Amino acid sequence: MEEHAKRCCFWRFSGLLTLIRHCAPALLACLLAFAGQQGFAASSHAAYLHSLSFKCQEGYIFSSTNTVFSVDIAYLAPEDVSVYLNSIPNNVELVSIKKVTYIPPANSAQGYGTHVEITVRFSSTGDVKLFSADLECKEGFFKIPFPTVHVWANMQILKPELDVSVAGYAGQSGLLSSSVGSHIRYTVRVKYAASVRSISYDIPENSIFVESERIMDPDSFQSQTVDFSPNFRDVARYDWQPLIAGDFELPTVKLVVQSYSGNLITLPFPSVKVRVQDSDSLPVLHDKEPLPNLFEDSFAESPYAQLPVVGLGSQEDAMLLASLYSREIGSFPFIGHVRKDRQGLEERLGRDVHPALPSRPFFFCLIFLSVLTLVIMLVLIFRRFFAKAAFVLVIVLLLCTCTVAYAIRLSRRIAVAKGGTLYPIPEAGLSQGTDLPSASVLFILKETGTWYYVTSGDTNGWVSSDDVILVR
Repeated sequence: MEEHAKRCCFWRFSGLLTLIRHCAPALLACLLAFAGQQGFAASSHAAYLHSLSFKCQEGYIFSSTNTVFSVDIAYLAPEDVSVYLNSIPNNVELVSIKKVTYIPPANSAQGYGTHVEITVRFSSTGDVKLFSADLECKEGFFKIPFPTVHVWANMQILKPELDVSVAGYAGQSGLLSSSVGSHIRYTVRVKYAASVRSISYDIPENSIFVESERIMDPDSFQSQTVDFSPNFRDVARYDWQPLIAGDFELPTVKLVVQSYSGNLITLPFPSVKVRVQDSDSLPVLHDKEPLPNLFEDSFAESPYAQLPVVGLGSQEDAMLLASLYSREIGSFPFIGHVRKDRQGLEERLGRDVHPALPSRPFFFCLIFLSVLTLVIMLVLIFRRFFAKAAFVLVIVLLLCTCTVAYAIRLSRRIAVAKGGTLYPIPEAGLSQGTDLPSASVLFILKETGTWYYVTSGDTNGWVSSDDVILVR
């Protein structure tokens, strides 16, 4: 019995040895794979730590104010991390180093870690780069670099600046050449200003001065307070037309701005000298040498083409031209000879020949067609012809768009000058104006009392209502 038990034990031990001999290679391979995986993970995490760098949390950095740099370190708890800033430049003061738990975003593959913030203060302006910070953890020591940043002067001591940009002129000061009646357009800009509180200017004599656009309105300065920017911002744009020759300065614009410290400052306007010369390109008309009519054959059937001209630019010409303009607006386009008559008279007088004018009867036809197609569309919808109704709807929209566009053209107020003077302001005794040729076509932009603000070609100004004939 004992001998049988010994034999059973021997065979069991032999089977166990055989099993161990067959399974040993597989077990050894698993152990080696696990050790390699741990080593790869350690080397991968070390490479991740080498790739870290601080980021600045401020959009703009100012001297004498706290600036925060931060970095997120995944998979390391705050108690396992030590960060040192062993050396800093002379113009930098270390304020604090703070560590908190880093919680990654919900869609991030990173795990919990440490968020490090280093707060410093710069005492001077310019480009500054901090020395790298030292990171100590269980993987060893690592260097975390900082980006190069630009430090601006403290906002409390920044002084606002004014700049003027003249179209077609690159310089800020110096001599600018122009000619009588030419447009000089320039833009006033500021920087380092929290808001613009007031804009004023002295209207120069013997010229036309218009504020063409205002970007920063002092009346709503509280809603237009702007954040810091190192660049100039446009305030307003101006259009100046000198009417006599001579040496001048660009019309001064006085700006009162509020600095970031809260002080109100009046900014000096830069000196830009302008030399205005007589233009040799202006057409000269001679009474004894009338201009040749290049389109004489085109107006052979026109009764006005055969009429003698009563002097170039007389009041009779102005009344005749205003009558033709009124008749052209009140007739259908391309029917009759009214447009040819008007263009022929403008050609004979040496005035700008304007294209066809909008027609009031044609405008009423557009309104009628729009209403008619709208009614047809409603009938089709009522009878459930939706496909046809959709097609008619497209036609309705096109007609309505054309009608609105035509109405805008027709709403322009037109006048013909009897003669007189074009002034920079609606006051005849306060400034000297420029002569306005008779029979000149004017487009009225606005009206103040008995004065019209008009444009003729590239010239703008105020003219008295007694010196114009309205086209009705």
